[in-house]
Amino acid sequence: MARYYFFSRNLAKRRPEFNRIGWRIEAWAIGAFIGVLRLLPLETAVRLAHRTFAAVGPRSGKRVRVLRNLLVAFPDRTEAERNRLIKDIFGHVGVALAEIAHLDNIWRDRARRIEFVKAPELRFLKETGKPAVLVTAHIGPWTLTNFVAGEYGFPLSIVYAPESNPYVHDMMLRLRSALPVKLLARDNSMRVLMAELSHGRTIGLGSDVRLDSGEMIPMFGHGMPTNTVPARLALRFDCELVPTRAERLPGGRYRITLYPPVLPDDGIEGAAAQASNMTAKLNRQFEQWISETPGEWLCLARRWPKEVERAAEQAAQVSADRPADRPARPPAS
Repeated sequence: MARYYFFSRNLAKRRPEFNRIGWRIEAWAIGAFIGVLRLLPLETAVRLAHRTFAAVGPRSGKRVRVLRNLLVAFPDRTEAERNRLIKDIFGHVGVALAEIAHLDNIWRDRARRIEFVKAPELRFLKETGKPAVLVTAHIGPWTLTNFVAGEYGFPLSIVYAPESNPYVHDMMLRLRSALPVKLLARDNSMRVLMAELSHGRTIGLGSDVRLDSGEMIPMFGHGMPTNTVPARLALRFDCELVPTRAERLPGGRYRITLYPPVLPDDGIEGAAAQASNMTAKLNRQFEQWISETPGEWLCLARRWPKEVERAAEQAAQVSADRPADRPARPPAS
């Protein structure tokens, strides 16, 4: 996670005494923007946030990271299409912030704003005290997936990544307190998650991001260091691994879906192999969601190994250098 949101990393290295001042300046700016968003109706706040972040975000250093992820995931997109997607992705970062600012209002107005859908075979919703492992991806209004706990009346504990800026961290915690969940810091989360499951509490995780120590599992056709913990926990505690998705609908409305549980394929033996198989299925599910609304994919951090990114950049350069009227040479038979 970035040490600063607005200031350069080099400044932090050269002037460590600047930390507190820089953090306060950033927190004041972010807090003021959130304050404005909270004063506006949700639909107006969402439009303002999208326009602001779409204008500013592509000019930041994060643009390169988003571009590389798009080159890997969507190699057939044209440069113009990628530029439009980059702008939309940053815009939806702002939309996500506006939604977090309005979490309490969205929940209060849930009868009008939220449509809940659940797979009928889900066991944990029928058996009292039976936990599950809910997994989502950073696509669409993913934070809103946590409202399923309030709708269906089960205890849910979620892991969040603490903000590097302590003042922003406190601000975001206050906003997230509107969620009907127990918030767990990411540090030492494995031990804590096991304790939550052993006490019958469902846990929620976002597992589409890169994990340096993760297992190489395909994502958009390329191996990505992937977190297999959700599947391993589901197997260890004999509970369901449930993909969970939130979607934006017209008119400031949302759909939140609990999908059928992910199970290992028949014939796969051993917990490690089963966890890898289940995680590969999750990745394919995430690919589908991202492909449906790529402009709502939060992909501001690196996903794939550097060699995969370099190959995608080279392929894009070759495609850009090729004359439009000259098709690629077919492979030799």
